[in-house]
Amino acid sequence: MGSWCRGRGGSSKARRRAAVGALAVLTAATTGAGVAAAIPEYSDPNLATTLRCDSPDPWSGQPIPIRVDVYNQIAFPADGLPGPAISLIASDGATPSPVFEYTISTRVDWRNLDTGRTGSVTVPTRARTVTWQVDLHPGGGRVAFTIHQKIGVMAFVPMVNARYSSCAGHTTA
Repeated sequence: MGSWCRGRGGSSKARRRAAVGALAVLTAATTGAGVAAAIPEYSDPNLATTLRCDSPDPWSGQPIPIRVDVYNQIAFPADGLPGPAISLIASDGATPSPVFEYTISTRVDWRNLDTGRTGSVTVPTRARTVTWQVDLHPGGGRVAFTIHQKIGVMAFVPMVNARYSSCAGHTTA
């Protein structure tokens, strides 16, 4: 035994028993023996629809073709809040630029047409392509939403030459 063990209290046999006990507790906790599992089983979301939500490019002014996939019936959304949820995932499908970045502010205003609940979610994004994700928690029912995009470029500061666009859609939560 090394000198680090001397004078630490108890015999080496007692320390080994404590270590084995700690290992048993750790093993039980990680295997779920008698402990509730914290990680839920993954469930596939349902692709409800795909929207086109094009926006002017802050670099050239030409339209950026942006597809927004709308998923519903999501039990475990990416934002970590309890489901069910609706997830909007946008992408321009372009090859990422090695030189410049976009800064994006996306706001989605929603209304549950069955319950009357309303809400708004704003998500900032910085990426080499136009891409973002917004998770909505409107409760069950028919949901209408409006997407507001503000897209600028990162040129020492965010949102240089910002361009604005909006589009709308609906789905069932």
